Amino acid sequence: MHFATSTREMAPLVQVEDELIGYMRQYARELQLKVNKMRIFQKEWATRRQQGPADPTSYVANPLISFPLMRRMYTDAPKLLEFAREEIGLGPLQKFLDSDLSSISALDIKMAATGFMRFRDVYGLDESEVANGKLYGIQYNSRLSAADCLALGTHWESLQKGKLACKWLRLALEQYEDHMDPVNRLLQSSRSQIYEKLGLTLLSMHDLPASQSALRKSIEWASKDDSTSLANHLVDNLTHMLVHVDNCRGKNPLPRNSALRCRYFSEGSPFLRLAPLKLEHLNLDPFIGLYHDVVSKEEQQDLMYLTRSRLEHRQVDRSSAEAEVAANASDHVKRLHRRIEDMTGLDLKDSEPLTVSNYGIGGQQLIHMDCEQPKEFIEPFTKEYRTATVQLYLSDVEMGGYASFPDLNIGLKPKSGSALVWHNIDNSGNCDIRSLNAICPVLLGTQWVARKRISGSGQWRRKPCRM
Repeated sequence: MHFATSTREMAPLVQVEDELIGYMRQYARELQLKVNKMRIFQKEWATRRQQGPADPTSYVANPLISFPLMRRMYTDAPKLLEFAREEIGLGPLQKFLDSDLSSISALDIKMAATGFMRFRDVYGLDESEVANGKLYGIQYNSRLSAADCLALGTHWESLQKGKLACKWLRLALEQYEDHMDPVNRLLQSSRSQIYEKLGLTLLSMHDLPASQSALRKSIEWASKDDSTSLANHLVDNLTHMLVHVDNCRGKNPLPRNSALRCRYFSEGSPFLRLAPLKLEHLNLDPFIGLYHDVVSKEEQQDLMYLTRSRLEHRQVDRSSAEAEVAANASDHVKRLHRRIEDMTGLDLKDSEPLTVSNYGIGGQQLIHMDCEQPKEFIEPFTKEYRTATVQLYLSDVEMGGYASFPDLNIGLKPKSGSALVWHNIDNSGNCDIRSLNAICPVLLGTQWVARKRISGSGQWRRKPCRM
């Protein structure tokens, strides 16, 4: 195309030029933002230096000067250099970029933080006064920045001193200056990142409500360039954890005015027409049902007898001892397997062995899913793709030991001889997050449970439809 041959052909160039102007305006704006950030650095550092004596030795004699200096040289300066290297220039900038800071190590910053924090123990200083420039009753013309306090909080957290870490992380938020926000985001010490660190520290201290609140603040303060995947993930998990705690404490009883009812269950097997089971519907979608009086005393004793001498600690936290029972281990076990097939309408042929677990004081099963989503729906699926779970209760627990479904706000304490049944997949055959389940810690007594995880391809097609 020859644009100059006619005005008609040349006219589109106006749009091209307009686009170029827009690109240049955006480029100039980005350059100006970079200059502004560099000026904030320069002004902040120059102001700090002007406040102290000319003699370097006297200058660093004050811990309110020496620690921030150490932190800036180890943490801030490399990030500033990296920021500046995005566009290599000449002259003074090139000399600045050629600065070698490799001699400053992580050990240096660790030692500086340890030395700085030693004042607290020896002189009983108040952290807030120190952060605001007061040492032993004397106010100095210097203060710690949000990044300084964050570094000290991180140092205490690495030493597993959670309470002290939280103090300094909260001070980092108090010391935060809005005009320093662009720089703090570059230094990874923004409000969002401080709140995330605070949330993680509180989580390690098992303060779940405070941790969730801090992580939510982290998400609120995040910019479009900040990654909030970890905070979002933990907020969701903590929501489940807090519901789980309420479930364990009996704060989420089943609603009495629910449309769910207790009834005699006789579908799926000719035998059930003669001897129907007592079913209490706890939830319809996903299905959760409690079958009453389905495991006899003899069957309970038989399962405990078969496994008592073979119990092993298999879980990482060693909160329970377990043993597997073969489907043909005894006549009692054979009858239980037939009863499970009658209750669920599912085929146990490809399922895992019945597992008997014994939980002592504090014994629990953490929140988990029994189903693992297959990458492709190509049969046969792996055994971890479990369509349903049956939990048989072989003993009563004096206190604790509730069954908990955190995503559904359901917590209940089944009785000995009952069976809890729930589906792990939805109507589309996908693993259902709503089937998250757990066993609450046993507060008093001992708990015996037998668990059957039902797997096998095509189970949802075999299950009979019910009106």
